[in-house]
Amino acid sequence: MNARTVARRAVVGAGTLAGVAALVLGGGGVASAETAQSTVWSKNCSGTLMTTYLAGSAGWQVRNYVNNTSGSTTCSGWIDWAERGDTSHYTGLNQRVWVDPGRSQESLSMPDNSPALARVCVQANGDNTARCSAWW
Repeated sequence: MNARTVARRAVVGAGTLAGVAALVLGGGGVASAETAQSTVWSKNCSGTLMTTYLAGSAGWQVRNYVNNTSGSTTCSGWIDWAERGDTSHYTGLNQRVWVDPGRSQESLSMPDNSPALARVCVQANGDNTARCSAWW
């Protein structure tokens, strides 16, 4: 079992316990809490890989939370997705968002169930290189 599988099982287990606790306390059930996995920076723009597990057929979902703390530069963020887990062959620029200075925006979520891998990327205008997280 690889580290990614172990980490995902731990999150699912924690979410299940949270759901049981919520049900015991009379609240609504929770599949799992949303978790920030990693953050990357391009100048004053950051992209954070957010993950959540949805019970049922939806499974794992990922999104990019892009925060632009710049006073003058726009930036964009997106998700790269390797459907078959082969990071040599992936589709890029999925769910791309453009973020104005001083704003935050999140991308739409997309599935990330095994064997798929995903990473988030961010690039500030004027930075010639996109900055990407590790694959998750």
